[in-house]
Amino acid sequence: MPSKNLPPGLPRLLSGRRRGLMALLVGAGLAMAAVTGASALLMMWLLDQAPTTGGGNIVPLVAGLAAAALAIGGLRALERVLGEMLGQDYIHQIRKGLVKSALATDRRPSPGVTIARSTNDLSSVRDWIAMGIAPLAVGIPLILGTAVALWLLAPGLALAVVVPLAILAAGLAMLARPAFERARALRRQRGRLAARLADTVMAAGTIRAAGGEEREVKQVDKAGRNVVDAAVHRAAASGSIRGAAAAAASLGTAAVAAVGSWQAIPTATVAAALTIVGMIAAPITDMGRAVEYRQNFKAARRILGPALAVSATQGNERRRRVAAYGRHAGVVGVNAVGANEEAPNGQTLNDEVMNGEDAGMLLVAGLSECRNCPVPELRAWPGQRVRIRSADPAVETRLLETLIGVRSDPDAFTQVDGMSLLDSGGRDRRRLVGYAAAGAFLERGSIARSVRYRRPDLDAAEGSAALERVGLAGSIARLERGEQTMLKRGGEPLSTSERARLVLARAMLGEPPVLVINRLDADLDRDGRQMLARVVRDYPGVVLFASDDPDALAAGFTEWSVDCPHAGLDLTWVAARPAVVHDAY
Repeated sequence: MPSKNLPPGLPRLLSGRRRGLMALLVGAGLAMAAVTGASALLMMWLLDQAPTTGGGNIVPLVAGLAAAALAIGGLRALERVLGEMLGQDYIHQIRKGLVKSALATDRRPSPGVTIARSTNDLSSVRDWIAMGIAPLAVGIPLILGTAVALWLLAPGLALAVVVPLAILAAGLAMLARPAFERARALRRQRGRLAARLADTVMAAGTIRAAGGEEREVKQVDKAGRNVVDAAVHRAAASGSIRGAAAAAASLGTAAVAAVGSWQAIPTATVAAALTIVGMIAAPITDMGRAVEYRQNFKAARRILGPALAVSATQGNERRRRVAAYGRHAGVVGVNAVGANEEAPNGQTLNDEVMNGEDAGMLLVAGLSECRNCPVPELRAWPGQRVRIRSADPAVETRLLETLIGVRSDPDAFTQVDGMSLLDSGGRDRRRLVGYAAAGAFLERGSIARSVRYRRPDLDAAEGSAALERVGLAGSIARLERGEQTMLKRGGEPLSTSERARLVLARAMLGEPPVLVINRLDADLDRDGRQMLARVVRDYPGVVLFASDDPDALAAGFTEWSVDCPHAGLDLTWVAARPAVVHDAY
C-alpha cells in the first residue's frame, strides 16, 4: 500500500523486513548515545583523578575509553551495513515494479530513459535510504541522548551545542529548495543524454549509411555539456549544504569551549563535553548530507512514482473490464463474420446469436480505430482461418496486439474458449493464445528456454518437438551447444528466418485454441513460408493472421475487414460490411 506522503506507485518504506532494519538502526543510535555518555564520564573521571593518583588508577579508565572508541567504531560500521541493507531492499522492490510497469503497457519509454531510471533515479533513492534515512535514524537518538548528557553535565554546555544545530536546521531549510531544483535539472539533462545515446546506438547503421557520424557526435557532445553544467550547478548547492553541516559541527566545539570558559566550568567537565561534541560531529555532517540526498530523492520520486503507478493502473483497468464485460457474451448478440459460412457443428453463423461457451471459439468485440466507426465484431471456431485486412499494416498490428492484450484498450473484449482473455491471468493467457510476429526481439536466454517461454510448465521434450515441427531442429543441432545455445541481442546467433521459426514454434507450443500470426512470412525464406503454410493448413484451432500474400499462406480463409469505409468523414458506421470468404479451389 503506498504511503500517503508518497506518489501513487512508490512502495512504503516501513514494511516487511524493513521494519526490523529500521528498529535496529534506531537501537544503534541509542547505543551510540549511551557509549558517548559513558565516554564523557570516563573522560571526566580520568582528568579528575590523574593529578591526585599519580596515574596509578587511570589504566581502567583509559581501557574504558578505548573500549568505548571501539564500540563507537563498531556501531558506525553496523549503521552502514544496516543502511545499505535497507536501501537495497527498497530499491529492489522498486526495480521489480519498474520492470512490471514496462511490461504492462505498450506506452513504454525509450531504452535510454529506462536505463536512466534504473541507474540514476534508483541510485538517488538508495542514497536517500542508505545515507539519508539511516543516518537520521541513528543520529537523532544520538544527538538527543548526548544533549541530555550535556544538560546533566552543565545546562550551558547543552545550549552551546543545540544553538548551532538550530542555526544549521534553518540554513538547510533555505538551501533545500535550490538543491531540489538543481537536482531536477540534472536529472532532465541526464535522461535526455541517455535517450539520445540509446537512440544513436540503435540507429548506428542508418547513421553510417547517411554519413552522419560527426553530426551525431556533435549532438551527443551538446547533450553531454548540458549534463556537465547541470552537475556543476547541483554540486554548488550540495557543497553549500555539506559546508553548513561541517561549520555547525565546528561551531559547536567552539561554543562549548567558549561557554566553559565564560561560566568557569571545571576543565574536566569541559573536556567531557568536547568529547561528546567530537563524537557527534560525524553524525551531524551525515545529517547535513541527508538533506542533499533528500532533494535528489524528491527529484527522482517525481519520475519513479508515475512510472510505478502504471502497473497498478493496469490492474484496476482489468478489474473494471471484468465488471463491465463479465456477461458480455451472454447478453450481447454478435453477428458472426463470414458470409453463409458453416460452423464446425453445421449451424449457419450469419445473423444468429451463438453460444459464447462453444469450445475453442474466438470472440472479439469493442475494438475501434476511428471515432466514427467501430471495428466489426468477430466470431471464429476451431478450424477457421481468418485474415485481418487493412490498408495500413500498422492498423492490423495494433488491433492484433490489442485483442491479445499487448496493447491496452479499456473497451476491447476478447473471449477464447469461454474465457475473457484480457481479464485472465498470465497463465491462462499463455494457454489460450499463441502470438508470432515478424521482427520479434527475443529475450536473452537459451534456445530451450525461449521455445518454452510461453509455456514453461511443459517438458523440454515438447519444446524439442515444436522445434522439429517448424524445421529448426537440424539447424540448432549444428550449433556447438545445441538447444543450450544462448540467444543474445534479440536472437543472435540465429538468422532472421530461424528466429521467425523459433517464434512460431513458441506460439504453437501446447496448441493454444487461437494462433495469431502477424506477417511472419515476411521474415521467412521460401522453405520457411512453405512450412508456415502447412502449419496454417493443419492447425486444429483458430488461426488469425495478417499477411500481404494471404493466398500463399492459406488456401481458404475469411477476411476480417477492419478499415472504416467512411474514413475522414463525420459519419456513423451503421452497418458493417460482411467479410469475404476465400474458398480453397
